Amino acid sequence: MKRYSLYACFVLTLFTILDTYGADKQQVIRDSTIKYGVEIEPFLKSLNNGKIVEGFNYSPHINKFLKENKYVKFPPYALTIGIDDSFKSYRSHLVVNSGNRLYFPKGSELVCPTDMKTNGYMVFVSWAVSDVFIDGINLRGSKVNADYKPSPYGAGIAMYAPTKVTVLNATITKNSGDGLTVRTHWNKQSKNIVINKATIVNASRVGMLITGIENGDFRNIYIEGTGEKDQSKVVKPQTALSFEPNDCTSKYINCKFTNLETKNNLGPVVATTNFYAIYTKNTCGPNNISISINNWKDLNDDPACYGASFDVASGSMEKYDTKDINGTFTINNATIIRDTKKEKYDYYFLHGHEEARKGGVKYTLSNLKFVRQGKAFGLKNKSGDKAINRTIDLANKSNKLSIN
Repeated sequence: MKRYSLYACFVLTLFTILDTYGADKQQVIRDSTIKYGVEIEPFLKSLNNGKIVEGFNYSPHINKFLKENKYVKFPPYALTIGIDDSFKSYRSHLVVNSGNRLYFPKGSELVCPTDMKTNGYMVFVSWAVSDVFIDGINLRGSKVNADYKPSPYGAGIAMYAPTKVTVLNATITKNSGDGLTVRTHWNKQSKNIVINKATIVNASRVGMLITGIENGDFRNIYIEGTGEKDQSKVVKPQTALSFEPNDCTSKYINCKFTNLETKNNLGPVVATTNFYAIYTKNTCGPNNISISINNWKDLNDDPACYGASFDVASGSMEKYDTKDINGTFTINNATIIRDTKKEKYDYYFLHGHEEARKGGVKYTLSNLKFVRQGKAFGLKNKSGDKAINRTIDLANKSNKLSIN
């Protein structure tokens, strides 16, 4: 009982501090979690005679602890997390609760069992959850295991329309599905999501997936090596950053990326599919989309990569009613580096510029710097390369994308 009394006093003090120092909110929450959080290590050791056992499924026990303790500190070493079968809705490992503050120090890691072929949602934040803070999490998916099987399902971190979630300093590697996903669920959007300093490497399907969001602040995101080189294991789209609406219920309101870096992702790098599902089945009324990426660097020097850096392709939208769908998708300060030594793909940085559509979302790409095999091009010297000049001119002649 003393623990919960201390917690209640601490929460009151914390909110007073946050009201005074709003700009330092993340640092205050991190520091307070470190200071007041409950160590989970003694509880986990008590399960096996005072020892941490490699390969033991700690998921059900961690989930029990997270329900009983809001502020939790993890130990600085690896823990195995398998599926928690008590959670029936989705195949999940750890299930986060409202108000959880989780701190993972250097050296901590959450890993799949060595016999797991396809991981589920390694960390699941559901529709009923709000007010979550996670700092320093390090997740290693099932792709490290022999004979793993990629899947369109599963992720390192999956958010199904929660509210007010902050994730800092995350590392997500080798997931057999998506790396990190922020989703619309039951017509409800994920709201007030902050992700700062996330490294997502070698996910099978999508590095970072967004199916709908209101107020997303994504900073310092690094995505590398999404996809499968073994054709028998490919789960498309193999995209680094993908905007895939479920249907017209998906919203993209105030979705901002700052400092995005992508490297050698096998399929399309940033893809919208022109929000195809919104256009073709719009029974929801007005939808004003607002997405921006400020400072983006894409490096591609792997000959196995085949996708465009920016892909807005989906076919003609002219036959669909787009009068209620509008908004902007803006990219400012983009540096696209292509050095695969493959003629076709070294020019292939934009897909979809020749498509026709009336109305809808306006795409703008500003201050583009395109580097092909060491030579830099932009609007001022685009005529120095015929293929680049043609691509930029075709984009500007269409009503889909403006490059300036």
